[in-house]
Amino acid sequence: MEKIEERKEKIKKLLNAIDSSKKKGEILEKELNAVLSSKRRAQRDYENIQSELKDLRLKKEIFEKRKRLEEELRKIRESIRQREEELKKKRTERSRYKGIDEQLKDVESKMKDVDSKLSEVIKKIQKTETQIENIDREMKKVESKKNRIESLGPSAKCPTCERTLGEHYQRLIEKFEKEISENTENRMKIEQNLENYREKKIELDKLKDALLKRESYLRDMKIKERELNIAIEGIEREINREKQEIESKEKELYSMEKVTFDRSYLEETEKRAKLYYERYNRLVEEFNRKQEEIHALREEIKEREGDLKLVKEQIGELEKRIQDQEETERKIEAERERLADLNLLEDVMKSFRIDIISRIRPTISTYASKLLEILTDGKYSTLELDENYEILMYDNGRAYNINRFSGGEEDLANLCIRLAISEMLADRAGGEFNFIILDEIFGSQDANRRRNIISALNLLSNRFRQIFIITHIEDVKQFVNNAISVYEIEDGTSKIKIE
Repeated sequence: MEKIEERKEKIKKLLNAIDSSKKKGEILEKELNAVLSSKRRAQRDYENIQSELKDLRLKKEIFEKRKRLEEELRKIRESIRQREEELKKKRTERSRYKGIDEQLKDVESKMKDVDSKLSEVIKKIQKTETQIENIDREMKKVESKKNRIESLGPSAKCPTCERTLGEHYQRLIEKFEKEISENTENRMKIEQNLENYREKKIELDKLKDALLKRESYLRDMKIKERELNIAIEGIEREINREKQEIESKEKELYSMEKVTFDRSYLEETEKRAKLYYERYNRLVEEFNRKQEEIHALREEIKEREGDLKLVKEQIGELEKRIQDQEETERKIEAERERLADLNLLEDVMKSFRIDIISRIRPTISTYASKLLEILTDGKYSTLELDENYEILMYDNGRAYNINRFSGGEEDLANLCIRLAISEMLADRAGGEFNFIILDEIFGSQDANRRRNIISALNLLSNRFRQIFIITHIEDVKQFVNNAISVYEIEDGTSKIKIE
């Protein structure tokens, strides 16, 4: 009861605290609404100045773009001016190369004339040299004849007619000398002609060399003229391109709106926008802080209401526990009375159990001994239960605890007890049981004892309509009337086969 009073006092305090928190919450709600109103005004101011800034920045962009285009136009016009000056110089320079083609044709014509004359002079030189060689050969022949005649003398025979030379000797000598003199004179004339031809060839070679140099110079000039023409064409293309660029940029410039732009006003507006933004952020922070305070206060109220509910539930539980305790005390008293009756009944049952056990133990021992004798082929014939229902088995007239025997014999003894109890229950029931189920009773038995167990079970068929044996030993199937085999197939399911 004291605990209930304590919790009621706690409820009173919690109600006061909740009321105080709700009043504080109302004040915070009013403050939150005031901050929200200020925040909305600050947001409108910030949005308005942002819109103004957007217009100013757009004007700035247009203004700067116009300035940039104007500057680009100025640079392009200056570039055109410089290129036109350069073009003028190039054209003036090109005028120096006027008439080069005609000069080249003239040089080529003169070269052909010189080559023709050279060819003619060379032929004359070769012909003259051949004439000199022929004269030299003829003179050698004449001198050879003269020398031969002189060596033979006037009294010698003529080599041709074989008559004595005599007075012909002198005439022959004079003839040969005259021929030699004529040939010598003719040779000198021809040599003079040859010298003239050679001098002419030297003059022509010099002229040809001069013409070749002139031709090379003119061809170099022609190359320079071609390069100059290419440069002039390039400058003209650049001037045309820049003029087109001027036209394009002027169109763009004329299509743009003319705006006035005050950089200082933009900077001032950006400063004001920053102040508005900072003010708006401060109000947002204050608004969020108030919301957090209200949320915390609501959580506090919720927690206290939870505490209040918990205390009320605790009071309810305490009252119920008092009722339950009173009910329990009534039940305990009733149970005490019942316990006294049960103790009395237990004493009666103990006496009854001792009486019953003393009567059924010999019966179980008798049934089990008969089965044991059958199953062991007479090796063991007596099996009994002591006062604690421990199994004793006789060997050569002496009783031994079942633990003394082998595992197979121990399992056999346990089976005999199980079958004896089943048979006794069937007798006491006044008729036969429907069935009995035995699981893995052959595991530790040899083949002979397995046959004996089957024989013993056949003897019990008059007591049990059906005897089920569960085993994994295959050779048992040959000793039973019906066998049901269970197989696992590939998909993991089981299949039943009746054999």
